[in-house]
Amino acid sequence: MGTMWKPFALLLLVILIGMTGYHLIEGWPLLDCLYMTVITIFTVGFHEVGDLSPLGRIFTIFVIFGGAGTAIFAFTKVGEIIYEGGINRFWRRRSMENKLKNLKNHYIICGHGRMGRIVRERLEEENQPFVVIDRNEEKLEDLKERNVCCFIEGDATQEEVLLEAGIKTAKGLVALLPTDPDNLYLVMTVKLLNPSLFVIARAMTDEAEKKILQIGASFVVSPYTVSGLRIAQALIRPTVVDFVDLIIRRKELSLFMEEFVVKRHARIDNQTLKTCDLRREANVIVVAIKKPGEEIVFNPSPDVQIEMGDTLLVLGYKDAITQFEKNYL
Repeated sequence: MGTMWKPFALLLLVILIGMTGYHLIEGWPLLDCLYMTVITIFTVGFHEVGDLSPLGRIFTIFVIFGGAGTAIFAFTKVGEIIYEGGINRFWRRRSMENKLKNLKNHYIICGHGRMGRIVRERLEEENQPFVVIDRNEEKLEDLKERNVCCFIEGDATQEEVLLEAGIKTAKGLVALLPTDPDNLYLVMTVKLLNPSLFVIARAMTDEAEKKILQIGASFVVSPYTVSGLRIAQALIRPTVVDFVDLIIRRKELSLFMEEFVVKRHARIDNQTLKTCDLRREANVIVVAIKKPGEEIVFNPSPDVQIEMGDTLLVLGYKDAITQFEKNYL
């Protein structure tokens, strides 16, 4: 609001200078001076209040140049502020609401801090639909400027905000709020709204990790634990860590690791790994298989039978992965 009044304050200052000048030069009453200043600034073409002296005419010229320019500047700035703060914001809001209504099978990122930004950037690289929720307007500034991402400025622990983000049709949610109590309450709210939703949460303490898992989170990440383990692995097995980083980052190498669920009537349904011979035929490696309700099996036997509903963890180059999904699933 203060920004809006600055142009008016400048215009008022010019009017006061004009009034004072006419009063001192021509000796007119203040009301006549105000009238003369206003009609001069806004160049409406009305007759002068009285005959102007040579000095008064020179002063009028300066009032026209200074006042008219100031008036144009003031109303231009006010128009910009009204547009940006009102009309433009309204249309951006309507556009965002339409985007949110059409979202399905998307991911919800609750918290756009340092970790939230990394998750968001990775989803963008993967061309995955998502919504970002954060109560801090400053953390959403870069998204507002780009106007390409779906985001909501609000409290992610509130039901109405989660419903607006499409919690009922979402594919997954990540809870990255600043504190463990916030993430705990968020996961609890999410599970009440959509019990089957896949939820990943951050926990800073072991106690919080246990509680968040107990209330239904699918997976809990402890940054300190993960960082500590990675440092230890880098010390002991640096080459292994480098290889995993290449797969995770995907920028330095075209090697991908993907997971796929075997669908009904898939080409590899009811066949063994040996029969499929995916390594030779599709140039991909099945690193692990997880059957519904069972533990994940790494380096599965060639005699393992692939069935509908199985989840395959597949490693290969990008083109090979794409062709495998197209031709075998």
